[in-house]
Amino acid sequence: MNFDGPFNSFIASRGLIPMHASVFRRLPFFENTLDIVHLMHVLRNWIPDAMLDFTLFDIYKVLRPEGLFWLDHFFCYGSQFNETYAPMFDSIGFRKLRWNIGMKLDHGIDKNEWYFSALLEKPMT
Repeated sequence: MNFDGPFNSFIASRGLIPMHASVFRRLPFFENTLDIVHLMHVLRNWIPDAMLDFTLFDIYKVLRPEGLFWLDHFFCYGSQFNETYAPMFDSIGFRKLRWNIGMKLDHGIDKNEWYFSALLEKPMT
């Protein structure tokens, strides 16, 4: 799908498939079929925890062993990250290749808003 965004054209020009899918539905792929899943500005704290957990397991399921899950700009509050999201990501089973957390600065420091980005790999076993 192309919503008039240059990002989709960039992806398609490299032989990949840009796709917009709802996080409230299962991914339309068989198990162990994808090499990479990239999510940008989609997963964030507005998604109920149970649904986010289900979505992460669904991503894990469709990735091949050694497949990459690139999560970009996951937004949350500082207390949410430490209490909810960090343990949730740890429980899925991905291997951490890159894990960055940074304060969101466009609304001011006093709001304790954070962005989280990660590059995670599905292990061979």
